[in-house]
Amino acid sequence: MLFRGRTEHGGSLRRLILLFGMIAVASAQTERADYPGPTILSRGLGTVLQGGGDLLRLRPYLSLTGNYDTGLTPVSTDATGRAPDDAAYGGQLGLGLVGYHNWRRTVLGIDYRGAIRHYPKYEYYDGSDHSLTLGVSHRPTRRLEFTLREAVGSYSRSNGIGSSQLFFDPAYANVPANELFDGRTTYLSTMGDLTFNQSPRLSFNIGGTGWVVRRRSSALVGVTGWSTRGDMSYRLSRTVAIGADYGFSHHEYTQGFGASDIHSTAFDLALRLGRYWDLGIRGGGSRIETLGLRRVTVDPIVAAIIGRTAGVEVLHHVNYIPAGEVKLSRVFRRSSFSARYLTGADPGNGFYLTSRSQSASADYSYTAFRRWNFGIRAGYDTYSALTETMSKYLSYTGGGGFTCQVKSWFHIIGRYDARRYNVSGASFRRLQHSASLGVAFSPGEFPLSLW
Repeated sequence: MLFRGRTEHGGSLRRLILLFGMIAVASAQTERADYPGPTILSRGLGTVLQGGGDLLRLRPYLSLTGNYDTGLTPVSTDATGRAPDDAAYGGQLGLGLVGYHNWRRTVLGIDYRGAIRHYPKYEYYDGSDHSLTLGVSHRPTRRLEFTLREAVGSYSRSNGIGSSQLFFDPAYANVPANELFDGRTTYLSTMGDLTFNQSPRLSFNIGGTGWVVRRRSSALVGVTGWSTRGDMSYRLSRTVAIGADYGFSHHEYTQGFGASDIHSTAFDLALRLGRYWDLGIRGGGSRIETLGLRRVTVDPIVAAIIGRTAGVEVLHHVNYIPAGEVKLSRVFRRSSFSARYLTGADPGNGFYLTSRSQSASADYSYTAFRRWNFGIRAGYDTYSALTETMSKYLSYTGGGGFTCQVKSWFHIIGRYDARRYNVSGASFRRLQHSASLGVAFSPGEFPLSLW
């Protein structure tokens, strides 16, 4: 009897130990499956396509708001030769589809936002803006992953209509920003990538991008470009990854304003800090070769012969500039935060051509108490022309918005944004304000997250 009791007790103990062991192994396997490790910045993935966050669910919305905007600037001049600086009250109808859906092997993210505006006293600024970002990531096998990202839009406000851009980094898609005037800008950018995971630690990525930007005004320049890229990432541990990347891009300007070839290479470091924070660092340099035209003054003796005081000459420039990025981000179930600094080469904004750009931004979104969503953003941008003799472009932006869910489908929304930009040393300076307040209709359990 005593021997049997000891045997039963020992068997129960062994079964208990085995059960805890199986739970621990299953937990570790689930944790490894849920978290693929930190991703290096050269791949340009957003938080959702990295597999993180329960922040957004796919949902449509329709909104009606009253707006007040200042700093409206058409691509024209007044009787004094200056660009107008107008302010106007108006109304806006907004519609969109935002969020993502996650299947076993596929993640889809979509952010479409449209707006139809009307200003009773300034009908020149009436129009519609549209912006679509789409990201799809599919893993057919354990080692292969395909990613397709699309950005397309058309807008006539110089600060666009705004987007959370959670699904990919808009800088990698060359989405136009920092427009000087309220004129029509249309863009299309397609990005495709293939990632091969040699092992749980080592992976390789190759990809390409093609983009087109057109501006309605003949006074501004459009651009057509393409790029290729490749990188290697190696995970030193679950929370640390290192890598190296190389990219080449080519873009040409409309109206015969020239073209640029850009070679870039950099080293990458990705860190997981604690449970929710990700830090990415990328540092390297770019070689920029530019061919274009510029206007020059003709020598007086030559001018006396040909009868012209000015001419056009071909210019060829080679510049070397630093290229790098630092990004800190956090995603949890009801909040997200991102802070970023980026420097490198940029195709410009239709007025500035190939330029060295620098930008810094910070975004925060939080959903509280099942009724409220708050979002704030601040940013800074500069352009320094690499070929033209032009002063530096400076821009500061900031703003915030809220959504209050009154009923499951009825929301009150408000938004305020400010943008100050100028061309250093010139008389062109603008301070834009945009304020809106209204209602939105969207089905869902949580308040609509637009910011």
